Amino acid sequence: FMAANLSADMQNIDRVVILVDEVRRMKLALLPPSVNKSDFRFCAQDGAVIYGLGAVRGVGEGPVEAIVHARQAGSFKDLADFCQRLDSKKVNKRVLEALINAGAMDDFIAQDEGLNQGRARLNAQMPQAIQEAEQLLRNAALGISDLFGGIAEPAVDNALSQIKVSPMTAMQRLHREKDTLGLFLTGHPIDGYESEIRQFCRTPIKDLRTGKQSQWVAGMVVSQRVMKTKRGSSMGFLVLDDRTARLEVSLFAEAFEQYGSKVSKDELLVVEGEIQHDEFNGGAALRASRILTVDEARQRFSRALELDFSQCSLPQGFNEQLKKLVQPYRAQALGTVGSCPIVLLYQHAGAVARIVLGEPWRVQASDDLLQSLTREFGQDHVKLTY
Repeated sequence: FMAANLSADMQNIDRVVILVDEVRRMKLALLPPSVNKSDFRFCAQDGAVIYGLGAVRGVGEGPVEAIVHARQAGSFKDLADFCQRLDSKKVNKRVLEALINAGAMDDFIAQDEGLNQGRARLNAQMPQAIQEAEQLLRNAALGISDLFGGIAEPAVDNALSQIKVSPMTAMQRLHREKDTLGLFLTGHPIDGYESEIRQFCRTPIKDLRTGKQSQWVAGMVVSQRVMKTKRGSSMGFLVLDDRTARLEVSLFAEAFEQYGSKVSKDELLVVEGEIQHDEFNGGAALRASRILTVDEARQRFSRALELDFSQCSLPQGFNEQLKKLVQPYRAQALGTVGSCPIVLLYQHAGAVARIVLGEPWRVQASDDLLQSLTREFGQDHVKLTY
């Protein structure tokens, strides 16, 4: 029934988002689109709703028909196999990119690889996979054969396996899903910040209680609207979602003038204000007095950026590499107020030291800096303390 409802409205993304929320509320399994399992429309299989390929932006009915027809000869094994069995005029680079980013080629990702690494690899391999498949077709058309009478095949698998690529971030993966599907399917943008946010927003939205005292709330903006007051000034209303529940936030004229520019759809915000009873929906609502971005919240609440090497030796060339990575984010260079000190936990010759780097090496603790340090030194060695 839910698959049929989704199929009936699959060209209306806003309606699909509402119905997907209903599928999740009913605790039904919702599987991503798949070139090996999906049809053009949504379908039901083994108690789960399978996303329809026709609901992927940039993938029309013609490419889906070609995919379904080609897989009648058997499931696609990998990206190279997929490209070789489909006409690139029907399933072109744009369609392939949409399928990868929507998760429709997750069958080609190894179990130990993970979605972020796997989708990054497939995107990187795609141009060469298309090129090799087209060369194979040209060889067949020209009658070029190998020594044993078969069509000469380029060494696609070997060439593709040599392409190395860094994993995309979880946020990049989710935003690409949003671009192609109209919603976040394999996670929520707040997932990667959950443990960090709970350091300064201890109460999730579902557990908020009304009260006169000011409270901090974090969530992603799922909708917003602006209206004019009788005096001609603007005020704003937005809905925050932290995966546990949704909360309407009101920004009256003064707050809207000061913080309205920070509000945009899919932005993760940290909001301070008073929780009040909402007469309209019977739940809670928040009257905002201050809005921070995640980076601003880090500057406001963090105590230090810790690099913990207390249980192992420093990597070779650590000093120069740290200097190179940190340099663009130094608060002194950026003119940032309320910057974060860097602390190195270090062991040597039986002693452990806690070294606080000097004032000139205070930094703006942004996502980009944390990701750079994590890529270089590892997740276990980089953390913000609050």
